[in-house]
Amino acid sequence: MNMNKKNIIGLIGGMGPYASAYFYKLLIIKSTKEYGAKNNDDYPEIVIDSVPVPDFISDTKQLPDAKRMLLSRVRALNNFGCNIIAMTCNTGHLLYQDLVDSSHAPFISLVELVCRKAKTSGMKKVGLLATKTTVKTQLYHKILKREGIEVITPDKNLLKKQENIIRYVIANGETKKFEAVLSDMVSGFIKDNDLDGVILGCTELPLVFPNGKFECVIDSLDVLADYLLKNFYYSK
Repeated sequence: MNMNKKNIIGLIGGMGPYASAYFYKLLIIKSTKEYGAKNNDDYPEIVIDSVPVPDFISDTKQLPDAKRMLLSRVRALNNFGCNIIAMTCNTGHLLYQDLVDSSHAPFISLVELVCRKAKTSGMKKVGLLATKTTVKTQLYHKILKREGIEVITPDKNLLKKQENIIRYVIANGETKKFEAVLSDMVSGFIKDNDLDGVILGCTELPLVFPNGKFECVIDSLDVLADYLLKNFYYSK
């Protein structure tokens, strides 16, 4: 197996914890299925810091405290020897520039990767399902606009429904309870707005979304996993 055993993947998680656990599982499954990992030493070394940050996603007044905590964790992952760092939270990328500036190791932008995926997929008009804070701060809009991609966000009713799903997953983890609901939401969102695709711009949503049902749906965790594993197995 061609792999760089010196690479250590550092993950900032905990926002929320179930999404972080799901992502770790996703990395292991993809290592087996896509890279033929069988033995312990075939898998990547992964350091996960599940950080119990205050809920700045729904209350941006908590952002300064969250920033202090996350900056200290970035430094810790660097000190541990991580060669590449990523964060399994979309809204957390509000602090991306501060975090990347404090890291010696490359800090990968989940948002940039997803926008690049939309562009390479030939999408010109996408829908964004994400937290209210991600939508309000136009975290995705800026990059997608730069790539010439139009962004459509949910109306108040749809936004409230997806927020309820996100909150449920943060507290309960993977569930099929909202699978049909979210599937119908995505179908309607695409049809009503003539979309080329939909971005699952919150890392809780993949824990509910029926895998493989829509080829035009971009799963942010799936995109990040693909990038990190390609870097691990093929970088020199």
